[in-house]
Parts: sequence; C-alpha cells; structure tokens
Amino acid sequence: MKTIKSVSVKSFVVYGAVWAALWVFVFGLVFWLLGWIFGAQAWWIDMNLGNWTSFTVQTFLSVIWRSLINAIPGALAGLLIALVYNAVAGMMGGIKINLE
Repeated sequence: MKTIKSVSVKSFVVYGAVWAALWVFVFGLVFWLLGWIFGAQAWWIDMNLGNWTSFTVQTFLSVIWRSLINAIPGALAGLLIALVYNAVAGMMGGIKINLE
C-alpha cells in the first residue's frame, strides 16, 4: 500500500489549464467544421474565396483565443483542487492506494 500525502500544486495548475484549453480547442474545431459544412448552404450568403478565407482566419483565431482565455479558469480549478486535496490529506493522512 502506498500513501499519497500531498500533490504538487504547480502540476495541478498546469494540468487544469491544459485540459480546459484542450477541450475548448476540440469543441471549437468541431463548430468550425460545422460552420464550413452548413455555412455554404445558406442561400443568403455569397460564399466566395474572400468570404471563406475571412471565415477561416477569424474562426481559427477565435478558437485559439477562447482556448487561451478558458485556460485561466482551468488553472484556477486545478489550484483549488490541489489546495483542497493537500488540506484534507494533511488532516486525514492521505489516500492509500494498492499498487501492483
């Protein structure tokens, strides 16, 4: 039996930021592709090369920007989880795990 008495706060902050940014990026790419697929089918939009280029660049920059912005709450969530875990593990002695 191994006991985890504390976790690294810095690594939890990084993991929280990376996971939040990754999921926002993945969902952003899905909606970007949906915009490509269904945007050209709209009868009121004249989709020429200029509109496609503008849509592509603006949407890609928006997805990147939202990923970076949403990494901040992810980092705060990782910080909160690490601090709460370290506080509770300090009082209770940690979590015992059976590693084989």
